[in-house]
Amino acid sequence: MKKSIEQIWKEGFIDENALIAPKVNDLYNQKSKNVVDKLEHMFELNHKGVLIGASIFFAVLSFLGAPLFGLYIVLLFVLLVVVGRIQLKQLQNIDKSIGSYQYLTAFNEWFEQSCEQYTKIYRVFYPLLFLSCITRFGVSENGLKVINKVIELQPGEPVIAGVPWMIWAPVILITTLLTFGAGAIYRADVNLVYGRQMTKLRDIIRDMESLKQG
Repeated sequence: MKKSIEQIWKEGFIDENALIAPKVNDLYNQKSKNVVDKLEHMFELNHKGVLIGASIFFAVLSFLGAPLFGLYIVLLFVLLVVVGRIQLKQLQNIDKSIGSYQYLTAFNEWFEQSCEQYTKIYRVFYPLLFLSCITRFGVSENGLKVINKVIELQPGEPVIAGVPWMIWAPVILITTLLTFGAGAIYRADVNLVYGRQMTKLRDIIRDMESLKQG
């Protein structure tokens, strides 16, 4: 992929007829290449980090006597990595023969589409992760103690599937908030990890557009 990217910047982003000094072209081409290379490296590290984290999670849960729950959590995170790999392949399908300005704009569009797709996935991922953790706690010894204590303290409290409504209510509320707030949560996460580099990329695009118009 690195070799392909280097070939992109040989094309330049400004038409030679625009009479912009070659050194200016070279400066922005190098800045662009550095940003894209760093972003792609961050994508790869993120995928590896998720897999390593999921493996550690599985090992800890297995040690605590919950291997099936650990496997379930691992599968949820592996799904995210699989989607990410598919999206990276889509990035590699962007025409490498176009100029660097066109490539950067295409890269930015791909990133936005990727975020939209992930937002849809996280609307399911976050609630499933939360509900699975709550369910696991609910069937544990400590969880059953909490449920029985609530029933003891509130004998008239409606009980659904052996669980008092007083417990169901916050669980349903949090699940709903996670579903509808998935986009905001994910965007905050993306801005934290990739925000700085994406800001640089968009600044370069704006500078290129100003030069072309000027």
